[in-house]
Amino acid sequence: MKVKIKFLGGFDKNEEEVDVEKGKRYSDLLKMLGINPETVVVVRNGKPVPVDDFVEEGEIVVMRVISGG
Repeated sequence: MKVKIKFLGGFDKNEEEVDVEKGKRYSDLLKMLGINPETVVVVRNGKPVPVDDFVEEGEIVVMRVISGG
């Protein structure tokens, strides 16, 4: 299935479209892209999704999480 990804927050790219096998989770997709799942939030339809949810065809946003103390 096709997934369009928009990247926000200091990535080297702005957008990418990838083919993902059915049954993969968002954590699998992030690892495939070389992104540590603990450093980002995945947003679909304006709402955060858990990285252990199954990937759905369509568009997502991957936002880098920045924290400080």
